[in-house]
Amino acid sequence: MKNKLLILSIFITALWMVIIFCFSSAPSYESNSGSKRIIRFVVEKFTNNEKEVDRLVIKINKPFRKCAHGSVYFVLALFVNSIIFSFKNCKLRMCNLISIIFCFIYALSDEYHQTFVFGRSGQFIDVLIDTFGAIIGCVIFNIIYKRIKYKKNVNS
Repeated sequence: MKNKLLILSIFITALWMVIIFCFSSAPSYESNSGSKRIIRFVVEKFTNNEKEVDRLVIKINKPFRKCAHGSVYFVLALFVNSIIFSFKNCKLRMCNLISIIFCFIYALSDEYHQTFVFGRSGQFIDVLIDTFGAIIGCVIFNIIYKRIKYKKNVNS
């Protein structure tokens, strides 16, 4: 059962990495317009003023895209941490460190990959944002792990 769960975790992690790769493969105009469509959809729920909607879409777009960067690596770190932690000899801190390094290296490769995509460029600030997202993912993993461990000890 544990081997099947580990294989499933590896598969889901690899799939998530492919999804990140696909996001990065989109030309800048396509990626940017997709972000703006999502923002417009949400903003239009709060105001009917078209000028205000346009202004907010432009204002929110860059922070939204940076948050998206961090969030996909937040999820990747959760997946990677769960795989690494499944090995019995791995302490939580070591799992976190390996997960963060893995996400950092993948973020570097992702930004390098973007240098080959029309209209995109690799930016080290995005690697840092991605790594920060991974760090937050590890913090959340720790909180979840400690709560589960605490409940196990209380119920024992």
